[in-house]
Amino acid sequence: MNIRYITCSDLREDVPHKAATDLLNISDKVELGIQAHSFAMNNGLARNVWFNKLLDISMGMPRPLNIALHVNYNWCSDFCTGKIVPELLNWLELKHIGTGEPMIKRWQLNIGDGTGSVDTKKVADIIANYPNREFIFPYNSNRYYESSALSELDAIGSPFSLLFDASYGAGISPADWSAPIYDNHPMGYAGGLCGENLEQNLDKISRNLPRGYEFWIDAEGKLMTPGVSPRKFDIARGTDYINHALKWLEKNR
Repeated sequence: MNIRYITCSDLREDVPHKAATDLLNISDKVELGIQAHSFAMNNGLARNVWFNKLLDISMGMPRPLNIALHVNYNWCSDFCTGKIVPELLNWLELKHIGTGEPMIKRWQLNIGDGTGSVDTKKVADIIANYPNREFIFPYNSNRYYESSALSELDAIGSPFSLLFDASYGAGISPADWSAPIYDNHPMGYAGGLCGENLEQNLDKISRNLPRGYEFWIDAEGKLMTPGVSPRKFDIARGTDYINHALKWLEKNR
């Protein structure tokens, strides 16, 4: 088994840039997932300014840092009807000046967050226009609407990945994790993951995977500081989660 990415999600503008890059420097498998929507990421807003500074830092590195955008709400709705707002388009087309690689390679489209219709043909066209990016959709077998759109994308041969989350953002780990939904679409796993429970959940996940399967994990809610509102990413919890993932990998080489 191999973990492609150890994703820490929902870092925000209150996280110092050095703290963010220190997390990324623990391992080249670490990825930061940034929530992107107009309420926080329009030009001039605090998260937009913070995120662009993080990209500037990444531009000065030998290779782009592992940063994923998780696109929500109205920006996701627009994307799913073939429209890309200017902020997203800029980040989608931005390339590292040293390597020529996309600065942001992974794009998660959270189509369950109040998204309206999904025009699969237009989404497939966008995916085809950006072949060096990975487009990810959340998956939950109880949500027929999203599953239907993904089935249509699969039927027309569009490449995409899935993030399996049985609780769909509620931060609850299932008793049993799903095997890969599609043979030809990579899959990752989310749902209540944190340092305390990660290794036992990775054991459960791996039992359902083909030998040598590459997957990723994504943690969010349980990496936040308890009892703090608005929510705040906890660097210590994130570090513990990453270290447990690396420990599990070492034991399961």
